[in-house]
Amino acid sequence: MVLAALDEAKNVWVGSGDRRVFSVGAGASAPVQAFPRECFDLTTDGDRLIGTVVDGALKLTTLFTTDGFGQRWEPMTLPKPVPATHGYGYSEGRPHRQSPDGAFLDTSPFGITVVEKGRGRVYVVRPGAAQPEGALQLEPGHEQDIWRALATPNGVLLLLVINYRQTALLHFALDGTLLGSIPESDDEDEDADELTWGGAGVCVLDAARALLFVQDKTLLVSLPGLQVLETLVGEWTHFVSVTPAGPDRWWVGAEDSDALFLLTAEPGHPLRLHAANRPVSPGAPLMHVGYKTPAIHWTEHTSAPLAVAAPVAETWRAVVRNDGTACEAVRVRVSGVLVGARVVDVSVRYRGQPLPMVEEHRVNLVGATAGLEAGANAELEVTFKPRSEGSGSLTITVEPCSWQWQGKDEPRVLAVTGHPASAQFLLTVE
Repeated sequence: MVLAALDEAKNVWVGSGDRRVFSVGAGASAPVQAFPRECFDLTTDGDRLIGTVVDGALKLTTLFTTDGFGQRWEPMTLPKPVPATHGYGYSEGRPHRQSPDGAFLDTSPFGITVVEKGRGRVYVVRPGAAQPEGALQLEPGHEQDIWRALATPNGVLLLLVINYRQTALLHFALDGTLLGSIPESDDEDEDADELTWGGAGVCVLDAARALLFVQDKTLLVSLPGLQVLETLVGEWTHFVSVTPAGPDRWWVGAEDSDALFLLTAEPGHPLRLHAANRPVSPGAPLMHVGYKTPAIHWTEHTSAPLAVAAPVAETWRAVVRNDGTACEAVRVRVSGVLVGARVVDVSVRYRGQPLPMVEEHRVNLVGATAGLEAGANAELEVTFKPRSEGSGSLTITVEPCSWQWQGKDEPRVLAVTGHPASAQFLLTVE
């Protein structure tokens, strides 16, 4: 999803998943104006838009700037990246294996970064500059890695989350010099690694300070050396995005959550995070491109309460779609106290065929079957036959999985390898 605002949001550019961008005008009520060309990502820099264009292999081809109307495109000259070694790669001493996955933009008070994780490239554009100031060439990230990059006065701050868990925060000058790292590159203390296990996000506050969000804390660190100045209590179990909310103020939002936090970071004053839990309507689902893993979503389903009256059985029907890559196996899970208490008998049909279900942890029924192809749909039918009476919450989940070995002499197990679809509703048995 592309979203960028100019002139205090009088003009808003919104893009759908096919990388086509539109202007919706003031108050989202003006006629839609199509952006003249496709772009992969888009952001604002003062009174201009900056965007990226990629080719069919998702490699960056053009970094451009344009005015608020999007009519006059001015390509920027991309500098040759300078080698920088971060020491967290998988291919030390070997040629770097690239897997392009697009060119993403992020913004800090000190400029805009362009990140090509799959090619290991990071560009820095200073506010108002006609060309990038510099670029770094690092070991490319893998599909299961997360990269976040923010411009600093000294260069670029790079957050690496390797395989969703192992975390490193690195500060590079644009000549490739490593200015600081957490954990330190020569630190053999295991506690240093534990300090940053499970990275969630990063925020540049000012020229001398940055915040690193990790799973169970927030670290205030110094720039440029990345010395830990203060540890703040907090839990960040999901990745977070940070956006300016005014002088010395930022909004912090976690993925898959309605929770919103207002961060205040005035120089000379303690940092404060104020929670603002505001339920929001999820609205219609947005299209998405660039999935590197399976992603199961509902195309048809209901979360309305379901009532079953003896002796008649009732069937809950849904259709799922795999919007990501193909998965090796699919696992269907039916969970709830009524299942564990045997208030109802449950039978499942998937793609028109009965799916054998086995009991797990007393409250789950689980069944596994063949995988789902990329872009394919599958029908799911879950039938409930009453045995007694009761009422309770029921959850039905469809999980994309792969077979994995636990150990040399251990049997294979199914592991979730992508985005599952889950629906919850109230089941009443009369």
